[in-house]
Amino acid sequence: MELKGNNVAVVGMGSTGVAVAKFLVDRGAHPVCYEQKPASSVRVPGALERGITMVDGWDGRSLESGGLVIVSPGVPLALPGLQAAKARGAEVISEVEFASRFTDRKIIAITGTNGKTTTVTLLGQILNNAGRNAGVGGNIGTPFIELVGNDSTYSLYLLELSSYQLEGIVRFRPWIAGLLNITEDHLDRYKDMNDYARSKLRIFMNQSVDDYAVINAEDRYTIKNKRTIKSRPYCFTTERKTRRGAYYKNGDILFVDGAGHKTSFTIDNPSLAGMHNVQNVMACIIIARLLDVPDEVIRETVHSFRGLAHRIQLVAEDNGIRYYDDSKATNVDAVIVALRTMPSPVVLIMGGRDKQGDYAPLAGLIREKVKLLVVLGEARDRITAAFRDIVRILPADSMESAVAAAAAGASPGDSVLLSPACSSFDMFRDYKQRGDVFASAVRQITGRATHEGL
Repeated sequence: MELKGNNVAVVGMGSTGVAVAKFLVDRGAHPVCYEQKPASSVRVPGALERGITMVDGWDGRSLESGGLVIVSPGVPLALPGLQAAKARGAEVISEVEFASRFTDRKIIAITGTNGKTTTVTLLGQILNNAGRNAGVGGNIGTPFIELVGNDSTYSLYLLELSSYQLEGIVRFRPWIAGLLNITEDHLDRYKDMNDYARSKLRIFMNQSVDDYAVINAEDRYTIKNKRTIKSRPYCFTTERKTRRGAYYKNGDILFVDGAGHKTSFTIDNPSLAGMHNVQNVMACIIIARLLDVPDEVIRETVHSFRGLAHRIQLVAEDNGIRYYDDSKATNVDAVIVALRTMPSPVVLIMGGRDKQGDYAPLAGLIREKVKLLVVLGEARDRITAAFRDIVRILPADSMESAVAAAAAGASPGDSVLLSPACSSFDMFRDYKQRGDVFASAVRQITGRATHEGL
């Protein structure tokens, strides 16, 4: 792809957009960068700022560019300006699609509503412990374009991909694509669950019989569309045997290579507790075995893996009460996983920016396990309406007041759990800041801290 001397539109100037702009400048292109926020709030290095044209306060409508528009993940492709650019013949693509055109390394890509960060992090550790020098990024940490632009020594790339990133792919083709699960999420962006599922399934769309698909045999949206996947499937399941892939039996994971050979793996790590993590580990084992990683490296890495921050992370224990940060639980299914993991009784903190999902699937677990529900953020009225008849509910105006209310309502033996079921953007920069503020508020009350992930 020829870039030198060309004008290229970059839409969205978060970390991904900034990385794209730098890549373009380094290759002699002229980025025209569009951002809805004021330029003063965009963090652009001074040296880069001199090489770009910044259009701040962009309203999503007018977009003047050349023939290429690169869109950051948080920007909906349905914006009028992007649709108009397509109509006049411009190529409108995601950063992931753009980056993939500048490497011939093999790509492993993983998506799913829940579990993808844990899976990619664990798999990255497995591969690098095996000496594979994998470039790990995408929706987790480093943008793909930054990996491609900064280091040509990677032997392969391991990417976490969101549905937003997959919306804008055209030719992107991972050698191994993994789809962990599809559950209700982002219905503020997609018209229905089928629309959301289609965006996830795009991860397989350019694969051929020379590639691999790692899929959840228990996920109804994936199985319903299995016939559209052209690559070689490896399934994982906790409910039954599979001919090729991984399944769960008597506490162990069995990997089956399709030729009748089985290998057993045991998860003896409290940081990977719960059946959701069994599925995550299964996906890692399948992909690692496809890459000929020695079994002992897989076992040792799984055994030593520490849980992720903000994912059912124990941040403090005081007077017999445990405080857990599950800020990364931004949808209902993730909260279900967290509540199933928690011993009863639970004081639950929920709320944030509403994604227009259905809270009803939580009702049974809330009735069974939750003694007090503290609600905050833009979604608190909807959450209150969903559960007012089954649990005592207290509203809060800030995370600090929510933690104070939760602590006051908890007794020795209880768990206080932040598991919001919502995005963080009404009150916080991201889920990480939300979790950090929660942990800080807990420590103000308890003065004690520990760090463990479940």
